[in-house]
Amino acid sequence: MKEAVIVSGARTPIGRFGGSLKDVSASKLGATAIKGALKFSGINSEDVDEVVFGNSIQGAEAGYAARLSSLLAGLPKEVPSVAINKQCASGLEAINIAAQLIISNQADIVIAGGTESMSQSPFVKTYESRFGSESTNSDALINSISCPVNQYHMGVTAENLASKYKISRKAQDIYSLESQRRAVTAITDSKFKKQIVEVKISSESEAAFVNQDECPRPDSTLNKLSKLPPVFQENGTVTAGNSSVISDGAAAVVIMSLDKCKSLGIKPKLRWVSRGVAGVEPSLMGTGPVPALGKAILSAGLTLDDLDLIELNEAFASQSIYCIQELGLDMQKTNVNGSGISLGHPIGATGAVLVVKLMEEMNLNNHLFGGVSLCVGGGQGIASIFENVQI
Repeated sequence: MKEAVIVSGARTPIGRFGGSLKDVSASKLGATAIKGALKFSGINSEDVDEVVFGNSIQGAEAGYAARLSSLLAGLPKEVPSVAINKQCASGLEAINIAAQLIISNQADIVIAGGTESMSQSPFVKTYESRFGSESTNSDALINSISCPVNQYHMGVTAENLASKYKISRKAQDIYSLESQRRAVTAITDSKFKKQIVEVKISSESEAAFVNQDECPRPDSTLNKLSKLPPVFQENGTVTAGNSSVISDGAAAVVIMSLDKCKSLGIKPKLRWVSRGVAGVEPSLMGTGPVPALGKAILSAGLTLDDLDLIELNEAFASQSIYCIQELGLDMQKTNVNGSGISLGHPIGATGAVLVVKLMEEMNLNNHLFGGVSLCVGGGQGIASIFENVQI
């Protein structure tokens, strides 16, 4: 059986909602990440067999960002593409599918990842308005971050989780402050410099470039966080400060068969090991990583203690705290450079962003095994395990 390995990865900076990347489409963000990953790999674009790309808020500017990202990146028209929508898991599932294509001998070189421009989410009238009837507005952004089963904001599921498992407001704020500290430290130490490819934006006079994440708040303090009002429930505990940041960004990796790597003389970085997915109670959406990571670990023949590094997406602080406590994760191994609360959560891209971050940190510190996990809207969880093959 073939082995699937990641040989390179790149991501754009993550822009705040309505921030520096607001005028850059999801397809252009995706193309930027693909170009970067290809450049770092040394692979010729005509040798790519397929592009598998996550995108959650579809229809914002092209309706099929995966294909347009591929073409804008300069890949030949003969290279097919497919868009994956699994909400927050879209980018990671795209990587999983790419690995499975290689393992099943259907491809040798695949570009996988995800892209999202939450700033460009459509806000439209419904069908009835075409005939002059009264109609409601449809906000694709709100729809994308709402529970499709219970018809309320995902933040309510975070409140449900905090209430059921007695996770205090103070605990959530303390966790969020630490996420900010870690992200700011990582940026100060230039930890993301090698993985970020700059994004060209238009200005009135000349071209400008964005090359740094803009969501982290260096001036964040526990006192400031404690003064923020609850957003989703009166007398609740979930605030803008202990929730992930709505944002824009993209990431891509080049995945190859190990045999192809050897034949081309390319050194692989990570081996894709396993995948785990699970369904959970939709009203407690954030619990999904617990069973998903358990399944991925079991499939890999490992234990949680074998993981040297974990990227657990921070959708909400209450969700992250629950998963960390339930799984017994070591905080010295988990989200060491910050995550969604500090760095942002461009939903269709986040899973791929986490893989790129994981790869760079594992290689920097010679970690052997690492895991990526996210909760998913509608009550799901996903996780993937990777092995460092450069040690």
